[in-house]
Amino acid sequence: MSRRCRWTISRRPLSTGEERQRPDAGEGDWRIRVEKHTTVVSFLLDETGSMQAIKDDTVGGFNAYVETLQKDGSDIVFSLVSFNSHETRPRYVAAPIDTIEPLTDDTYRPRAMTPLIDAAVTIINATDDAVTKRDDDPHVVIVVQTDGQENASVEYTRADLAALITEKEAADWQFVFLGAGLDAFTAAHNAGIRLNAEQVVSYDRSRSREVFAETAANLRDFARSGRREQLHFRKNQRLRVGDTYTGRHLNLTTRSPQESALPAKSTRQRASSVDDLDLNAT
Repeated sequence: MSRRCRWTISRRPLSTGEERQRPDAGEGDWRIRVEKHTTVVSFLLDETGSMQAIKDDTVGGFNAYVETLQKDGSDIVFSLVSFNSHETRPRYVAAPIDTIEPLTDDTYRPRAMTPLIDAAVTIINATDDAVTKRDDDPHVVIVVQTDGQENASVEYTRADLAALITEKEAADWQFVFLGAGLDAFTAAHNAGIRLNAEQVVSYDRSRSREVFAETAANLRDFARSGRREQLHFRKNQRLRVGDTYTGRHLNLTTRSPQESALPAKSTRQRASSVDDLDLNAT
């Protein structure tokens, strides 16, 4: 499959003794320096018991999401991690997008509860490990999808997750949050996921396929351009997915007033059911 990378084109004068682009180039001529950027995408997929009611649409929507990215031909490295209180499972680890196989009824089995904080911290740390070992400077997007509130984390607190996201956003990482059948912005904030509301979307549970399609379109455009605003959900997209919640939050800051003061980082309580993942596997 051919791949399209985002190219950064800059112009600078040739330095003395530097090989010139053309034999007839004189001093002071300009040359083009081209840099390509891979996009690293890590997708955290809710596989808890409440997802059973929308299992078919989630499987179909996710598969269409991956297919959209595959057809675009952009240089995307993809990780898929599903989570519930029984396990956090790495399905693909920093794999080329065109190697990702569809989910099936047998491979996606919703059950148990929602350790959203533990799972989110784990996938962010694992993605950071993978990015650190790369020899390029990729764009990074973390996509979190859930249909429930945090209710089962035992290893990390919302303060831990909030601090980690703040650190990664300062490094220009991008975060997208998809919430099924709930006020996604409030649910994200309650879990310590403090994001720009423009990159958060609530969707009607009957519109699962639509939200995956809109998210894929946004990510495809971001992979082409590297422009953050391509990840923002537009008004027409929110209408298509039945988002009746997020509009009220769009003019707020990423930190809600009731959560302006966070508790100090806690010590770990006990070994979590969520293990650290290694996304550097080949």
